[in-house]
Amino acid sequence: MRWPLIDRHTWATLRARLTLWNTAVVLLMTAATLLAVWIGARAALYREADAVLRGTVREMAIAITDLYPDIDAVVAEMRRKATGHAERGWFTQLVTSDGQTIWKSELCPDEVANFPPTAADRQENIVQVGPYRYVRLATDGPSHRPLHVRIGMSTVFLDENIAALMRLLIPVGAILSLLTPLAGYWLAVRATRPVADILRTADRLRPTRLGDRLTVSGSRDELDRLSLTINRLLDQVAGHVEQQERFVADAAHELRGPLAAIQSTLEVAVSHDRSACNYRETLGDVLEAARHLSKVANDLLLLAESSDTTALRDHEPVSLAEAAGQAVGMFAGVAEDRGVELKLDTTAAPTVDGDAARVRQVIGNLLDNALRFTPQGGRVTVRVSAGPDGEGFLTVADTGLGINSTDLERVFDRFFKADPAHSHAAGRRSGGLGLAICKSFVEASQGSITIASDPTRGTVVTVRLPAWRESSASLPDASALSPTVAGSGQ
Repeated sequence: MRWPLIDRHTWATLRARLTLWNTAVVLLMTAATLLAVWIGARAALYREADAVLRGTVREMAIAITDLYPDIDAVVAEMRRKATGHAERGWFTQLVTSDGQTIWKSELCPDEVANFPPTAADRQENIVQVGPYRYVRLATDGPSHRPLHVRIGMSTVFLDENIAALMRLLIPVGAILSLLTPLAGYWLAVRATRPVADILRTADRLRPTRLGDRLTVSGSRDELDRLSLTINRLLDQVAGHVEQQERFVADAAHELRGPLAAIQSTLEVAVSHDRSACNYRETLGDVLEAARHLSKVANDLLLLAESSDTTALRDHEPVSLAEAAGQAVGMFAGVAEDRGVELKLDTTAAPTVDGDAARVRQVIGNLLDNALRFTPQGGRVTVRVSAGPDGEGFLTVADTGLGINSTDLERVFDRFFKADPAHSHAAGRRSGGLGLAICKSFVEASQGSITIASDPTRGTVVTVRLPAWRESSASLPDASALSPTVAGSGQ
């Protein structure tokens, strides 16, 4: 393994902190383990020794009872058993209730021999006197005077065994303490490697270089999910950048056409003298191009504003039927001039949460498109209805040219224009922004817009807007967007 170099900023990094945390945790666990081993081993050794001493003192008490009242026989039995006890390092003592020693083994220490009996000696008790530990038990002696049997051992032997065990474990703990920082740093390097990849990738990102993505290991851990999230974010950013670049290019192309037409027309007009009629015709062409240019510019402003979903419109109750009626009234003259029947069908009068100006803008754009692509003798129907939860539905259906299935998925894209044959049949130039503006306005209002079309039957656009709730008025307001152009082409 190649170890990264440690610079002066290393200890301020996440990697360094993880190393310190890992080291501290392992050292604490090692110390706790050694302490637990020491306590457990000591308790086990003492518990085992106590059990053996208890069994031995019971046997001795039974023997004394059987040999009573022959004291010599009792002493001889204790002396015989003491031989085996001495091999284990044990000591034995027999005393009367008043503290007189009847017999004791050579290993019996003075601290124990001179320790007076108590009433508790009738019970099988463990007594610790200095470094000596013994079991005491009282039994019946001559004239029913109790004799106290004591069998014990020095705890030095037990402590030496425990110390020997710790002498084996402490070097292991010391080795772990030395290896822990290295192991902790190695683990920290592995754990933070995805973070380092994220930093390197983020450092490489440029507006002109958004194709780099983070490596996903497939472990499905938190860092793996973070990498996936960042990759999705980068995809969205790249998509938005690409969309903006395409938007700028399309806008420049859309504006360049009318400007070029105006420039060429004026250059031709001033190149030589013309009649007043020719000048009026030229100025009419220039005016038409200027109107188209103005419409495109206004639509671009509206689209830019509508794309700012954080700056939503004023929340107010809007009568969808009333807004639809106003829009139909505005386009009634246009429909009549084109020989198209314009109908309004309101089966309900839902009140939606929205901005009245934006709602009228959406309806106006949809009507403009429908009338523009509906031939003479056709019909455009505007329907208003209410959903089960009070939401409002606006449907604009026409019997026009329809939209090809290949174009239907892109009709809401900015600057998208349908089949040129359809546009030519409509008789008007289109900036390709009307439906994009409608979509942005509707989605900014937490609504939805869908479109269905059949070249043999026409097109149906359906808009859904949320129902008005009193709580909507408490939402923070932002600057309302005031459209400047009533109609906009597809």
